[in-house]
Amino acid sequence: MYSHPSGGGSGGNNGSRVGGDEAADNSNAAPPASSTSSFSPLDPSTPPFSSRALQGWLLLCCQLPNSGLQDKPGKGRDHYHTCYCLSGLSTAQHWGRDGLVGPEENLLERTNPLVNVTEERYLKWMAMVAAAGSEP
Repeated sequence: MYSHPSGGGSGGNNGSRVGGDEAADNSNAAPPASSTSSFSPLDPSTPPFSSRALQGWLLLCCQLPNSGLQDKPGKGRDHYHTCYCLSGLSTAQHWGRDGLVGPEENLLERTNPLVNVTEERYLKWMAMVAAAGSEP
């Protein structure tokens, strides 16, 4: 996958290969104004990316056979890239209607891409914040 030249590239890297950690960023961002994508910010069910292509990239190019996820082919694995690759993979699996790539065991918990935690934990946290705000 390569960054979109009219959008200034991913992270400003014009025409560079997109890394796995950018999967979370790219799966959460609207396309540049000059894009011909059919994405509409008013229709959050339509992602501005191909969720199957993103899943394929992360599973086939970033996943290492001895565990962990790497930034891009040829790079080593680390906690940072594994975390953000998994976040992007979860977002790609749960947003849009492209379906799951691979077997059902590939399905991750839904991640809230704004705060990068599982949706379940995010909702628990929000409930705790709301309860703490209502105390005298």
